[in-house]
Amino acid sequence: MKMMMNRALVLLLLLLFHLLTLSSLASAKVILIRNNITRSFDDIEANFAPSVKAAGEIGLLYVAEPLDACSDLTNKPEQSSNGTSPFVLIVRGGCSFEDKVRKAQRAGFKAAIIHDNEDRGILIAMAGNSGGIKIHAVFVTKETGDALKEFAGLSDTKVWLLPSFENSAWSIMAVSFISLLAMSAVLATCFFVRRHRIRRRTSRSSRVREFHGMSRRLVKAMPSLIFSSVHEDNTTAFTCAICLEDYSVGDKLRLLPCRHSE
Repeated sequence: MKMMMNRALVLLLLLLFHLLTLSSLASAKVILIRNNITRSFDDIEANFAPSVKAAGEIGLLYVAEPLDACSDLTNKPEQSSNGTSPFVLIVRGGCSFEDKVRKAQRAGFKAAIIHDNEDRGILIAMAGNSGGIKIHAVFVTKETGDALKEFAGLSDTKVWLLPSFENSAWSIMAVSFISLLAMSAVLATCFFVRRHRIRRRTSRSSRVREFHGMSRRLVKAMPSLIFSSVHEDNTTAFTCAICLEDYSVGDKLRLLPCRHSE
């Protein structure tokens, strides 16, 4: 039982650490949708851009011209009648993340997806000044950027940005509170299970004593004698203290702790 409680505590602590780590990374998703094809990619929202709303944002993807968006973009997004927003794909390097996002915003795009310029396989949190930034901005790996680039500009392909788990005091407090509740529930369960087992063990022992009385070993250990006759100074008298029958000469009697015989 003690080992089970220790394992539960370790698992809950690991869960809490994992959730707090996720909240600090603010990881979200980029979903590529085309006909019957749906692909999902991890991303991280920039800390200087507005967060994606709960329902997410759907848009048509363009490739930035120039690709690094370190100068004004020459391609402009077309007006869409189906409610989708124009997104632009930009490569990392050449200038700051903030400059790239501002160039995308100035060109009329509603979101900037910036992919790594090297195959590092990791996501980084883009930092910058949030003043005047009104569009979404997320960072993805080079592998994700290469995959998105294949479908950029296709009218039958949409990109869906899903919101991240925001790195806020409220979110961390919520994660901590839920983890503490789970930990308390596990500890309470372990306590009541242990208490129930102790009660069952105690009740079982009581029933054994109630129905089985003294053990055979204790009975054999009590002193015994052979009844011959009744004497005035003999505490055995002439009647069994248990069954209340008279003794017969030659009966084997045992002396009880209370000095009666049977």
